[in-house]
Amino acid sequence: MDSLGETIKDRRLGKGWSKRALAEKAGISHSEVHRIETGERTNPSVPVLNALAEALGIPKDDLLLAAGYKSDDGDIPMIERVFPDLKTEKQQQTAQKIIDGLARSSDMDDSDYDRLVEQMEMFFNYVKKKDDTK
Repeated sequence: MDSLGETIKDRRLGKGWSKRALAEKAGISHSEVHRIETGERTNPSVPVLNALAEALGIPKDDLLLAAGYKSDDGDIPMIERVFPDLKTEKQQQTAQKIIDGLARSSDMDDSDYDRLVEQMEMFFNYVKKKDDTK
């Protein structure tokens, strides 16, 4: 199977489009298209993949499969396979946003990640206390 970047590039070239043309049609930056096609960005968000699929006129599932969000084994989304305890779609979307943010933060060091975990734990406790007062 082709990589996500190869799949997008092949479809784009098949239409005779530049990276900039695809980016405009999908409503994303041309640098994002470049990063995806070159493999620099291997896990773009689902909304970005959906926009690219729509612009290219291909099934969204094709790009979700190429990006690893879906698998051939029963079309179970990757996030659901990795985190089976996340029961609701909202939980899965939240986890995916966190993962996407971490993937974009390649310049963080271990102490940054430690502080991030502390902040998330404090935030979870805050939300839990707020819910308990309702």
